[in-house]
Amino acid sequence: MALAQADIARVAADRWRRIGALFIRYLLLIRRDPSRAIDMFYWPAIDVIIWGFVTLFVVRTQAETPGAPSFASLFLGAVILWNLFFRCQQDISVSFLDDVWARSIVTLFGSPLSVPEFLTAMMLLGLVKLTMTMAFMTLLALVFYSFNLFVLGFALLPFIANLILLGWSVGLLAVAIIMRYGTRIAILAWSLPVLLQPVSSVFYPETVLPPWLRHVAQFVPANHVFEGMRGVLLTGTFAWDRLLWAVGTNLAYMAIAGAYFLWVFRVARRKGLLTKIR
Repeated sequence: MALAQADIARVAADRWRRIGALFIRYLLLIRRDPSRAIDMFYWPAIDVIIWGFVTLFVVRTQAETPGAPSFASLFLGAVILWNLFFRCQQDISVSFLDDVWARSIVTLFGSPLSVPEFLTAMMLLGLVKLTMTMAFMTLLALVFYSFNLFVLGFALLPFIANLILLGWSVGLLAVAIIMRYGTRIAILAWSLPVLLQPVSSVFYPETVLPPWLRHVAQFVPANHVFEGMRGVLLTGTFAWDRLLWAVGTNLAYMAIAGAYFLWVFRVARRKGLLTKIR
């Protein structure tokens, strides 16, 4: 009987030893893989910050102007336009990662294909996919919620153009960083654009932000796009000053992101980093 109990105790101890070893293994992966830490802290922090500001916006608006505005229209329009920006960014960064994971990135750049040709192809593909996605989301909003995004009229075109430019800039930046430091930080393809969301005034006006964060938002083109959208929906006015500021900052960021991408690409080709990306 005592022997049987000893065997049971030994089996149980071995089981917990294996469980503990596997637990420590996965725990150590958090230290070695930044994406795991991002899953633990980055996404929860973004959610708390964004929806905290949304709550402040709703509470303050209801207290100051009962019954207004139409939050459904504001939020639906914001969701559609934000997805537009997010998809533009991903069409560049994720397309690059697809080539990396397919082990075709070296073959591509070993051919006569130039970097501008590579980027142009990804951007054109993104525009086609974006058109289909936006049409689908607009149709869903119209059928299920009777919200017509095209009530923005002419304002819709410069809004969309600015979000596309910003998406391309962020996409180029993400690809350049991944190219330089490897796919261990591939999570940037999804997390980098979200970093801009709290200061982009997607679901709430910039007046909800703390003063110091409001100053930061002035240098985020998406902030002026969404503030402009709200102005058209709520007052019917088009803020030309916001449009010009968004265009100016977008062009500057596109130039910086493009220059940084080309510099990283030259470094990666010279040091053979393209063959080491996994």
